[in-house]
Order: sequence, then C-alpha cells, then structure tokens
Amino acid sequence: MTRSRFFSATIFVLVAGACSGDHAGVTQPQSISPELANVLNDGFATSAAGFGETNNSFVAGLDAFAPWMPPAVGAFADRFHRTSDLMGGGLADDFAGVAAFATFGHGPFDGGPFAPIRANKNCTFSSSTNRVTCPPQTIGGLTINRSYAYTDVNNKPQAALDTTTNTVNTRVTVSGTIVSRKNNTTTVSHASDQTVSGLAKGSAKRVINGTSGGTEDTKGTNDKGDTFTTARVIGDTTSGLTIPVQNGRPTYPTAGSVVRSMQVTATIGAQPAAKSTRHETITYDGSATAKVTITHDGTTKNCTLPLPRGRLNCS
Repeated sequence: MTRSRFFSATIFVLVAGACSGDHAGVTQPQSISPELANVLNDGFATSAAGFGETNNSFVAGLDAFAPWMPPAVGAFADRFHRTSDLMGGGLADDFAGVAAFATFGHGPFDGGPFAPIRANKNCTFSSSTNRVTCPPQTIGGLTINRSYAYTDVNNKPQAALDTTTNTVNTRVTVSGTIVSRKNNTTTVSHASDQTVSGLAKGSAKRVINGTSGGTEDTKGTNDKGDTFTTARVIGDTTSGLTIPVQNGRPTYPTAGSVVRSMQVTATIGAQPAAKSTRHETITYDGSATAKVTITHDGTTKNCTLPLPRGRLNCS
C-alpha cells in the first residue's frame, strides 16, 4: 500500500507541476490568429496519443494513437464542441454509469464498471513486490508496461486474479515516439495508478481511487510548409468514486469526485506561441445528476451532468 500511494502521489505531482509550470515561458498573446485559435480549440477535442492505454476518465476514441497537430479548420476545428461537452473525448463510460452489472453469474466479477482484466499467461508474480508484471507491449512506436497487485478481503496478496479477489491495483506506463508519414514526430510519456476495491462476491459497492498523467509533444511541418510544435499535458485524479452494485442494470457513481486537467500549447511558423488550460471537476452526490465545475483560462462556470448519458447544462 505504501508503494502504491507513493506512486500515485508521484504521478499527481508530475501532472500538477506540468499543468502549472510546463512551458512556463509561453504566454498567451492578447490576440492570436483564427488559425492558431482553432488549433488550440482542437487540442481539447481528443485524449493524448497513447493515453487510452492507461487507466483514466478520458475517452480515447477511434484516434487513440493519433497525435494533435495542425491544421484545424472549419468543422474539424469545432469538433470539441460538437462531439462532447467535456474535453479529452468526453467522460469514459465507467465514470458515467453506462456499464451494467450482471449479478447472475455472467462474466468475471459480474461485469459492471471497472471490472478487472485478467493478466495474460505471460505475466509473472513476484513474492518480493506482491505484483504481477507483464512483458512490455509495443504498438506503433510506443512501449506499454503493465503490472497488477491483487488482494482478498483480508488484504492478503494473491498471485493471480480469482473469485476471492477483492482489490486490484493496476499500474501502467506508456512511452515512446510516433513518426507520421510526413515525418512529423510525437514523443509521449504517460502513467497511471488505479485501485478498485469491493470486487469480492457479495460486495455492495465498488470504490475507485487513482491518478493518471501524461505529456504529448509534437513537432513537424504542416500542409502549408510552416513548421509547428504542439504540446499537451493531460491527467486526472479519482477520489473515493463509489458505485453501488445492483442487478442487471447500469449504476452511476453516488459519491466521490474526478478532477481532470489539460493544457495545450502550440506554435505555427513565426506566430507567437499560445496556450490554453482547462480544468474540470466532476462531483457525485448520490443523485442522478453530477455537479461539474469547469475553469477554462481563468473563467469558471458551474454545470450539471445527468447520468448516465445526459448532456452538460451550464449556467
């Protein structure tokens, strides 16, 4: 548990520091070109490349390994507002209460949100760390490392996931470089640490805590021949997210919160560098409506989000 808390705290410090201090020399010009404004807006539309391999509240989508880069024009530039009211592709289903439990013996741990994934046969257990570590996986230039810690209701370590497992801690790192067909390069470094408890048969609720954080840096040349750089810092912290276990239907979270952050920075040609920062805090209070606070470049608005599939309503 000490190792897990240290790892989580480390990720949180890295993400918080990145969002507040990364690219600290970049200042938002009083006026930026429509082209650059569209590019910044588009940066919030999707999750960072490869970030979907970690455990987080963002939605990876079909372009899970697609970096953010210009151009962003017309309808494409506005997809952030068209596809989701929340940044990073929107809010993942498990955080919105979309996934249904099947407490009649169908599927491992009766399915439902945050159901654990069984480590494959090539993963190995270490009695010194009490973790199951899997071989690195490489996808499109990125290396993914995963490890798991399993414990029963008495907090006793387990060498493998089984029907008596109550708690699963999952750690993931993703790092490497993606090279596009135009030789634009994107370097990413992501990590997550998530703990799900209340998995044992008969549990009345699942509780999730975790952190994630990552960076995506791209440089290259756009279709006009202009050089560009883009950078995204992304992450979230899940605290005490509580989901009641109920028969055969989706169950939304009734307690806890998720704090999500993104910072996007871009330069194109000789234009001054520009950046934009957005924070979203989603709070669950037991009702069928989550409270959402959004702060975008210093401007805050209060919103509500009907669960599980409602549209954001802001005052």
